Amino acid sequence: MRREKLTPRGSARLVLSPVRRATGFSLIEMLTTMSILAILLAIASPGLASLTSANSLAAAQGELAAAMMLARSEALKRGTPVGLSATAPVRGAEFSGGWTVFVDANGNGTYETGETIVRQQAAFHGDVRIGTSGGSTVLTFNGRGFLTPSAMVTFTVCSSLAAKSYRVRVEPVGLADVLESTGCPT
Repeated sequence: MRREKLTPRGSARLVLSPVRRATGFSLIEMLTTMSILAILLAIASPGLASLTSANSLAAAQGELAAAMMLARSEALKRGTPVGLSATAPVRGAEFSGGWTVFVDANGNGTYETGETIVRQQAAFHGDVRIGTSGGSTVLTFNGRGFLTPSAMVTFTVCSSLAAKSYRVRVEPVGLADVLESTGCPT
């Protein structure tokens, strides 16, 4: 590129500016970088899938335990039966489709249209499975906070992608106990 510049005496002098080289990545540099990123992603993805599965499993267990405590405390506060009902029960995964905490106004142990909904939980996405030992789809606490009928209910929260699972036992007196175990029962 040519450019003229004035000297202190007023005469013009020709100044050549250096040629600029194009900046950026070459095709080979870009392909090498992409190959390294692909290899690192392939190494990290199994661990990442396991981590996200373990986190969603722990979140599901926490939400289930919180819903049980809410149902029991609402039953004690209102002095009337409050239930925890599976939204879309499937054998072996009764509560995987979500649940509803409701005030059982007529005391029949099932959720019916018109009964007060305290809280609803949507279905868990992914591979989280929440089932009960006897296939129960409703957990009802009476006005004193005890289970109705008076029998222990065991929930299993598991995933085929996670190495651990949770077992939530609800005693007839209404108290829940969470135990960590391994694997998903078949």
